[in-house]
Amino acid sequence: MKRTAWSAMSLLFVFAPAIWVSLPVASGSSRQEGEGALMKLPTPYTVNGKPILGTYGVSNMEELKLAKAVGMNIILGGEKDLDPSTEQGRFRADNGIKVMHHMTQHLYGKPRLKEAITAEATEIPLREPAAKAIPESGVVQIENELIRYETRTPTKLTGCVRGYKGTTAASHHEGIILFWPEACEAEVRRVKDLPNLWGYYVLDDSPGDALSALRAMYAIVRRVDGPAKRHPVCAGYGSAGSLCNLAPGVCDIMMIYWYPVSSSGYDRAMTSHEVQWMMGEARRRVPGIPFLGVYQAFNGGSRSVAIPTADQLREQLEDFVREGACGLIAFLARAKEPLHGWAAEKHMQEVLAKAHHEILSTGGLRVRPETEAMRRARVQPIGPWVRPREVPGLVPAWYVIGVFDDVGKKMLAATFPPEEGVDLGGAYAGKSGQIRWIKRRSVGGVVGLGELYGAHGYTTNAVAYATCTVMSPKAQPVQMRFGSDDDAVVWLKGKEIHRHEGTRGIQRDDDLVDVELPAGESRILVKVYNRGGMWGFSMRLTDRQGRPLAGLTFSPAAE
Repeated sequence: MKRTAWSAMSLLFVFAPAIWVSLPVASGSSRQEGEGALMKLPTPYTVNGKPILGTYGVSNMEELKLAKAVGMNIILGGEKDLDPSTEQGRFRADNGIKVMHHMTQHLYGKPRLKEAITAEATEIPLREPAAKAIPESGVVQIENELIRYETRTPTKLTGCVRGYKGTTAASHHEGIILFWPEACEAEVRRVKDLPNLWGYYVLDDSPGDALSALRAMYAIVRRVDGPAKRHPVCAGYGSAGSLCNLAPGVCDIMMIYWYPVSSSGYDRAMTSHEVQWMMGEARRRVPGIPFLGVYQAFNGGSRSVAIPTADQLREQLEDFVREGACGLIAFLARAKEPLHGWAAEKHMQEVLAKAHHEILSTGGLRVRPETEAMRRARVQPIGPWVRPREVPGLVPAWYVIGVFDDVGKKMLAATFPPEEGVDLGGAYAGKSGQIRWIKRRSVGGVVGLGELYGAHGYTTNAVAYATCTVMSPKAQPVQMRFGSDDDAVVWLKGKEIHRHEGTRGIQRDDDLVDVELPAGESRILVKVYNRGGMWGFSMRLTDRQGRPLAGLTFSPAAE
C-alpha cells in the first residue's frame, strides 16, 4: 500500500476528551489562507492511475453522461453494466468508466440458521423461508464447513452430508447467514474477464451475521479471479455496529457511509467523528485497510431532510479526505423521485465537477481547517494514518444473547432468564427458536445489536442482554460512559446502577454514571430494549475526567 509521508516537524497538539492527540500534517502540503491545505489522496487502488471517484444509482444514459461530465470513473452496477455490447457498456468502455460489480445478492435475502446445530445434525433449520432462488438440492457453506443437502423445504434443509469435500463438520451458532458457494463461483467466472470490471461489491451495510459468508465469497474471488487482486473486493459499512462483519479475509477496501443528518438537519461533525471511531476499530481488525468515503447528504427519499447546500456538499468531500479516504463515492445519481440524487441538482453537479477536476489534476483536494468542535472531539490523527490510537476504557467484548420477544409490549418490565442469573452455558426460548450466549467483539465500545440480528421487523419490540466481567486491582471510583438505542438497564454485581427509558440513537458517552467499583471481579449485565429501527449500546469505564484507569482487565477479551 502507498502511504503519505509525514513531516516530523509539523505536529499540532489538540486536547480531545480523555486523550491527548498528536495530529501530523502531510508533508508537502501547502497552506493558503481561505483555500485550505492540499491533501493528497492515498492511492492503494486506482482507476487508470487516478483516485477512485464514483457513484451508486446510475440507471440510464443521461445519468451516465452526467457522471462522465462531473469526472467520475466508477459506477456501482450489475452484469448488464459490464457488457460492452450494450449502449451503456460501450459508453463506459469508450470513456474509461469502470464498474464495481454488485455481489450482495449472495447475502441479502438468504436464510439464517434458526437454531444452533451440532456437527452431527442432518437437518438445518432456517429462520426465514427458503426462497425459490435457492437450489432444491446442492451445497451450502456455514463458516468453514461445506454441507451437501438433498432437499429443501420452506423451513429446513434435509438429507445433509456434513463435512463435504474434505471440510470439517462443526457446530454452528444460530443467526448465521447461509452461503451458496456454487452460485457465487459461477457468477465470478462469468464476469471476471469482462473489460469494464474494476472490482466486486460484496456488502451493503447490515444484513445480519454475514462474516462467514463474506469470508467464503472473498476466498472464491481470490481463487477464481486471481490472487494478485487485479479486481479488488469492496465492502460497505454504514455504522460502527456493522463492523461485526469486518475481519481479515473479507475485503480489500472498506466503504464508509451514513446519512449525516438528524431530525434537526445536517450534522457537520458526523463524518469526521464517525470515520475516526470506525477506522480505529477497523484497523485493529485489519491493519492498514484503506477506505472510500460515501457521501450521503442526499435526502435518501425523505423530503423532510433538506437537500444539502453547495458548501455542505463540499464539506462532506473535504471531511472524508481529511480522514484519509482513498476515494469518494456518491450515494446516488438518480435524477427522479422517490430517491433524489446529485444528478437532479445543478449545484451538486457543479460542486462535484470542480472537486473531481481538482483531484484528477493534482491527486488531492484543498481541505479547510476543521471546526473547533471537531478538533475537540478528535480521537485519531488527521490523514491516512495506519495504526490507531487507543481510546480509554473501552469494553473490548461481551457475551450477548437475543432475540427475546416482548409479545406483551411491556418494554423494560418484560423480564427474561438472564435477569435471574447469568449462565453462559444456558439455552433459552427466543423469538424464532433456541438461543444461547455468543461472544461478540465491540466496535470502539459499541455493540450493534440490530446489525448482528438483521432485519428491523425481526428486532422490533425485542430484548437482548450482554454481559462481561471487569477485574479491578482495588476498590475505586469509576465513571461508566454509556449510550443506548433504545431503553436500557445496567447492573453491576447484581445491583442496578443505571436505567434509561425512551427512544434514542446510540451516542457514545451519552450517560455519565459515577459508581464505586469493588476490588476483584465484578459482573456487568446490560439489558437493551428495541422499540424499532436500529438497536444497540456503547460502554466504556474511565475516571471522572475521562482518563484511563490503571489495572482494569475484562473478560471476555477481544480476539
